[in-house]
Amino acid sequence: MESLFFDREFLNRLESMGFLLKKALTGRYSGQHRSPRKGQSVEFADYRPYTSGDDWRQVDWNAYARLERLFIKLFMEEQDLCVHLLVDTSGSMEWGGGTKLKMARNLAGALGYLALVNMEQVGAAALSNGMSGFLPLQRGKAGITRLWDYLGRMNSGGTTDLNLALRRAGRFIRRPGISILMSDLLSPAGYQEGLKYLQHLGQQVVVLHIMAAAEKDPELLGNYRLVDCENQEFREVSITPMLLEAYRKQVQSFEEGIKGFCGSREITYLSVAAEDNLEDILLHSLRSIGVLV
Repeated sequence: MESLFFDREFLNRLESMGFLLKKALTGRYSGQHRSPRKGQSVEFADYRPYTSGDDWRQVDWNAYARLERLFIKLFMEEQDLCVHLLVDTSGSMEWGGGTKLKMARNLAGALGYLALVNMEQVGAAALSNGMSGFLPLQRGKAGITRLWDYLGRMNSGGTTDLNLALRRAGRFIRRPGISILMSDLLSPAGYQEGLKYLQHLGQQVVVLHIMAAAEKDPELLGNYRLVDCENQEFREVSITPMLLEAYRKQVQSFEEGIKGFCGSREITYLSVAAEDNLEDILLHSLRSIGVLV
């Protein structure tokens, strides 16, 4: 188990931020996000005719004086948000000394903290070889320790079927909200159907695509035995400058394919290097793509 740690100054800066919703969602508790329901908050939304049993305090008496008809004033109701943190814990996330998994866990820990201090609800899932664990929805500052403990216990290993893992995670996603996937997306079976399924569940989907610098631009020349970190299959290769260039182009095509798919589905996408500065990602990058405000 590896404990998460964020210094107080960083957390203070996080607390001034919040999640940005693309559409109104229906929540369960009072919160900070606009719901499609009409309620009792201070922002006026609409009128409806008075019916027997309505609260007389909600009657618009100015409208009655003009029209001699009773109308009830409706206001936009603010509701809590459900944030689902989906962390890929397959073997490929351990590549490069575990920097990818560490970044995913830290992102999840910081985003979960931000949501919980703003009275949102937060759940989390470890995705590997199906789905290897789930933390039920937490609410309030008491949930921060439980979330961080859960993330700290995450270990990487095993093969990946993100489509299957995301479908299994979907069984625990019972309300519309934001689902944030932190993964290298190296799933032989693909990831597209799983992301579509999250959208089918009413989720605003965010993909944080994490790769290590040495994956994108390796510095290898000569003869090597390359071993798959998930299924242990190996291949003998002779790495030449020409082969390296072909590899870099393949990685670029892989990233562009993910970005294109996400764009076509209105899924928010951000490429994250495992070595990037966490604070820059949260305070700048995620703001620039409209996830945080």
